[in-house]
Amino acid sequence: MRAHLLPTIALGLAVTVHAAARADVKTVPYPEVKVKLSESYKPDAAFQKMQAAFAGAVAKKDAAALLALVGPTFVWTMNGALVDKFDMGRDAIHNFKVVFGFREYGKNADGGVEDGPFWDSLAAFADDKSYYKADEAGNLVCGPMSAEVADDDVLEKAGNRLASDDSEVNWYFTLGETAVAKAPNDKGPPVGKLGIAAVPVLKAFPESDDQSPTHLQVLLPSGKTGWIAASAARPLNGNRLCYAKTAGGDWKIANFDEAE
Repeated sequence: MRAHLLPTIALGLAVTVHAAARADVKTVPYPEVKVKLSESYKPDAAFQKMQAAFAGAVAKKDAAALLALVGPTFVWTMNGALVDKFDMGRDAIHNFKVVFGFREYGKNADGGVEDGPFWDSLAAFADDKSYYKADEAGNLVCGPMSAEVADDDVLEKAGNRLASDDSEVNWYFTLGETAVAKAPNDKGPPVGKLGIAAVPVLKAFPESDDQSPTHLQVLLPSGKTGWIAASAARPLNGNRLCYAKTAGGDWKIANFDEAE
């Protein structure tokens, strides 16, 4: 994954999932993939203040206000390990600018990035209000919410059963018990119910790259399909933005962690 691809990948619910959801997945029964949610974080007053400032800066496309929220130890990682493009010889602001398309990799001046800056990607993080504690003390918080698969062997078996030769399964996990409808916005009896589990996403509604999805079509373990609210699920393997609490009690953007 490269920084210039950020606008087209699923960072959360406010960015398009349509391209990924068009994968050719076999609609057949598969073993249920149970997950365990990370410990959720309920924002304190200081975090809420940072959250509001972040959302405001992104909405106004105010780069100065946004960069004021970047912590001095900001790092760029992939699954917790530093990525090759993270420049340890440069400051946090430089690396943040490279991640989010304000500046080209290896350059000293801003600009020159195709489709940059990636305000839509930043908006996805700012709009998603699901967070989890990334350390026991609760001084590092990430979002969107994450989950751990209970049994990797089950996930592998399910993926092998569902994926075709030229596609991968686009797994999302539900945040709690979730009713599955026959169609988007359908008010009739649900066709099924999901617990806290990972399910393949087949389509998004509406199918527009310019509009955030409101519903996701999922494949149930029974092999049946149905629709859930987009707000009820998150990508199992998605990008995360993390925030660290400073000694003074303020929160700053501390880490962008890419999905592999």
